[in-house]
Formats: sequence, structure tokens, C-alpha cells
Amino acid sequence: MTPKVLGIFGVGLIGGSIGLRARRNGIRVIGYDSDPSALEQARVAGVIDGVASFDKLPRQTDVLVIAAHLGATLSEIARLRERGDAVCALILDVASVKTPVVAAAGGLKNFVASHPMAGSERSGASNARGDLFEGRPWAYVPTADAQLDARACDFIVSLGALPLPIGAEDHDRIVAITSHVPQVVAYCYTRLLQEERGTEKLCGPVARELLRIASMDPVMWREILSANATNVESDLRRLAAELEVAADELSADPGFS
Repeated sequence: MTPKVLGIFGVGLIGGSIGLRARRNGIRVIGYDSDPSALEQARVAGVIDGVASFDKLPRQTDVLVIAAHLGATLSEIARLRERGDAVCALILDVASVKTPVVAAAGGLKNFVASHPMAGSERSGASNARGDLFEGRPWAYVPTADAQLDARACDFIVSLGALPLPIGAEDHDRIVAITSHVPQVVAYCYTRLLQEERGTEKLCGPVARELLRIASMDPVMWREILSANATNVESDLRRLAAELEVAADELSADPGFS
């Protein structure tokens, strides 16, 4: 669907990039953020046309995107369910874990849980990009309403992304190994690297990429990892076993010793 007015709850990098692309598509975008400085940054960056209050945003928009950290996303979903006054034809979230979101949103009208597979280590609307989602998969959890799913897909396509239907549990199991475990590895590797002096000038491209990933907001990632802990723990233990095997093979190599 092509909304006339898009609402964005949380105008950081992801919310800002959605707003920027939507405005380029001729859609009026209004936003809300609990951080006044984030709203000002969004205004300056041109990702929103105006601001609505926390209470009015769901009643003034055709489509509402909840683009907040996981904890705030769950709180906003609960608030929307309790109030029951949203007039939006479509409500999407963009959180990185889907099982708790789907559970929290049971009974919330016109809600589709989703997750764009795009982002950056940089945060804030000043780093928003209108092409951030171009050609990137955008996962969504199908509902029992085919028309609602079609509206979600149309909106995702309008942002340049590729809709990918997937169940919540399957999503969380897969992103554990494709996204969440690499984030933990990056944090651990960075701590290891910091124990050595004079390493910066000799970092190869993989090391530099791990350092880039490790610069992402640890508070946000703590929420994500906690919510998907069972999957992430299992995959980390599998990875640790693979690393032990690799170390043993090097130790047993006659050329190594």
C-alpha cells in the first residue's frame, strides 16, 4: 500500500532511513521519539515533515512503523493494544528478534512483525540513507490475513526492499547464526585485540570489519541477545567447539611445532 501519512515511532538510523525514502516517494512523514535531540536531528536531516505526540501518532497515520529498540518496541505494542485507538491500516515493527514481538502483539489489529536485514554501525537520523534497504531482504511474519500481508509487502517494496515471509521461530533461529553470533564474536575479538599493543596498523580487512561491528550500541545488542539467548548460546557453543578443533589441528601439525 502507498500511505498518505506515515508515522514513525523512533527516528534513529532505521526509522530515519524509512522516513527519508518515504518522503522521496511523496509521502508525508510524522515522527515521535522519546529523545528530543533525536527529533531535532531528524528535522535537520529531513527525514520527517512534522512531529506528533506519543498519543496522537497512531491516530494520525495510515501506516505506523515502530522503529525502536526491542524493549521500547514491546512497550509500544502493549500500549497500542491497551488503547485500541490506532486507525492505521498497517503497523510494522523492525526489531531484530521476532518471537517475543509476535507474542506481545497478539490481538493488535493490522500488525505485521518484520525485520529489515539492513543497518549500519552508525546511529541516528543524521546517518539515515534513502537507499539503505535497496535490494535487501526484509523479513516479515505472515499473518492469517492475506490482505494485511499484501499491504505489508507493498509497503516494504516501496522502500526498495525484498519481502521475505518467514515464521517467527525460524527467523530467530536463523538470525542467531547469521547476525547475533557474529556480533558476539566481534565484541570478543575486539577485547582480545585491545590486549595487544600496536595492532591498529596491521589489521587486515576481516579484523577491520569485526572492529566496525563491535562499535555498535552494546545496550541495544544486550536486549537482542537476551531475547534470543537460547539460539545464540547453542550456536556459540558449536562455534567454540569448531575453534577448539582448529586449535588442536594446528597444535598437532608437525610444521606448526
